[in-house]
Amino acid sequence: MGYGQSYYTLRSIFMDGVPPPIVHIHLRMFDVASGVPIGAVPTKKYTVNDLLNQDPPEVEIPEEEKEQFDVWLRELWQEKDESVTRFLETGTFSDGRQAPVVEIPLKLRRKREILHAFCFFLPACACYLLRKI
Repeated sequence: MGYGQSYYTLRSIFMDGVPPPIVHIHLRMFDVASGVPIGAVPTKKYTVNDLLNQDPPEVEIPEEEKEQFDVWLRELWQEKDESVTRFLETGTFSDGRQAPVVEIPLKLRRKREILHAFCFFLPACACYLLRKI
């Protein structure tokens, strides 16, 4: 067989019109201030000018906070592995709760929409060409 990324490329999806039959994505949001053990956050407010005129502020992170974050992150990865295993066995990411399903179409309305993915290059190219004149 193989992996999906070998068969369903951006070219096959957008140019050939052959999207994967279904894509499952499970999102979780964390409140960084209270849900992620990152320790004390510096309270000084920096403006853009402050950051442009000086080196970025250095923050010393105590070893204990690093260890707490490492443990939290490893547990999060373990939960992710268990969630993927559960999905492969039951077809759902959640443990008993029904998560909302959102369908996002992957079909282009017009072939020229593929150019929208590359339009961010246009200003850079224009500036480059204008500097050469």
